[in-house]
Amino acid sequence: MLQLSRLAPLTLLPLLVLCTGCGENNTDAPAASGTKENLTEVVLQTDWMPQPEHGGFYQAVAKGFYRKEGLDVTLLPGGPNTMSVQKILRGRAQFAMNRADAVYTFNQRDVPVIMVMATLQHDPQSVMLHADNPIDRLPELDGESVMAVPGLSWIQWVEARYGIHLNIVPHDFGMERFLEDPSFIQQCLLTNEPFYIRKAGVEPKVLPLRESGFDPYHGVYCLRSFAEEKPEIVRRFVRASVRGWKDFIHNDPGPAFALIAERNSRMTDEFMAFSRGEMIGRRLVTGKKDGSDDTGQLDPERLENLARRLHDLGIAEGDPAAPNWYTTRFLPR
Repeated sequence: MLQLSRLAPLTLLPLLVLCTGCGENNTDAPAASGTKENLTEVVLQTDWMPQPEHGGFYQAVAKGFYRKEGLDVTLLPGGPNTMSVQKILRGRAQFAMNRADAVYTFNQRDVPVIMVMATLQHDPQSVMLHADNPIDRLPELDGESVMAVPGLSWIQWVEARYGIHLNIVPHDFGMERFLEDPSFIQQCLLTNEPFYIRKAGVEPKVLPLRESGFDPYHGVYCLRSFAEEKPEIVRRFVRASVRGWKDFIHNDPGPAFALIAERNSRMTDEFMAFSRGEMIGRRLVTGKKDGSDDTGQLDPERLENLARRLHDLGIAEGDPAAPNWYTTRFLPR
């Protein structure tokens, strides 16, 4: 019941893009024109199975926020082999979830997508160790074996940032090895694995990756052509989604929890409350410490700094000024 890949390894991107020219269902036109009860059908490809980290979208579905915007939104569950980029390029989904660093890298590889909103203002990715492990800081991971998804940007970021080397063990999307081996180290999400590790009787220690400066938005992207040709659909989808996220965080999350549990039998009330509590306590959705609410918002300066840093650390190649890889035009003000 692990949920930390959230991204096909970027090393697979050339293959994914190449495959978009294969198959009888390939099309360059987004398939968002169908209607049902006078609603425009829209598909959001999520990055994992239904879970609280998708809570705002499920709240918007459950409380009818999308329907009030004239949209019939389908939330497609994801997983380690979701291939969301391929679905976006083929028009099988109009929107998909990913991190800002991934969307930027897609553009560097000539995948014409654009980020239109944030779901998480801060990155929940972390490194998890046993509580009695003497390692307390990310630089102390030098030479250690870490189970993680190969190809993710944070690995290169941490290595370059601290001048260290990590021995990456490909992730098996389980926690058994961690529970059995007191010296085992693995990638996790603050909102997920620590709960299950504690339930199994083991106390974890987490080192948030944002302590290294790696703190990309998690958000939603679509084809640039779709945003240009169907701006009102994008605007209405973003507006209802932001409303859903604010309602999920600030009000009763029960409607989203019920729908998530209905679609994912592994979701319990206890776990969902834990996950939402971490999102609230760590301001993952709302952002700033001063009490202001940045739910859904994208800061251009922060995004440009991320792009420059990816180049400075040698993670990204080519022109750092990739055009049109994000936009704030559809965000509620």
